[in-house]
Amino acid sequence: MLKIYHAKNTRSVRIVWLCEELGIPYELQTLNFAPADLQSEAYLAIHPLGKVPAVDEDGLILNESGAITQYLLAKYGKGRLEPKHGTPEHAKFLHWFHFAEATFMGPLGNIAQHAFIRPEADRIPQVAQEGQQNAKKMLDVLEKELTGKNYVCGSEFSAADIMLGYALLLCKLFGLLTPAHPNVSAYFGRLSERPAFQKATA
Repeated sequence: MLKIYHAKNTRSVRIVWLCEELGIPYELQTLNFAPADLQSEAYLAIHPLGKVPAVDEDGLILNESGAITQYLLAKYGKGRLEPKHGTPEHAKFLHWFHFAEATFMGPLGNIAQHAFIRPEADRIPQVAQEGQQNAKKMLDVLEKELTGKNYVCGSEFSAADIMLGYALLLCKLFGLLTPAHPNVSAYFGRLSERPAFQKATA
């Protein structure tokens, strides 16, 4: 049985969402997004940095949301939620899959840290403002890419949408999804209507 260590509105949303989409059985270990849980001795034995997600599948422990997603796709996907490997379509899939974490999450993390998470005395407003500016640039890129598309890789929903959907969930929470990006807003609307997304964010 796959055990998922999960905290609300964190990257672990991606893993729960994927499991719901693919029908992968899992046990959910819900944590509070607070040091008492994340920095506990027991949890640091699972994730040495005290972050989420982490998964434990029969002693195999993984911590990176993108790596977990790719592992679960390879083991359980049976070709679902990604284009055929070695094709140009799969290359584009990988581009957006990794854009979500490697490029998009940087500025969103700065907003989270310097507008919400850190004690107010430790926040640097300029870092949060720069994060907002850079996040809007990412939204501009997505706005153009989504022209005439239901999903980022075309007409079919894929795991790249799961990776991006979490970043857009943060954008929504941070007030960055506005009428200035109608394609992105409509796209996030389609994602948020999926029962698996609703289960993962409940």
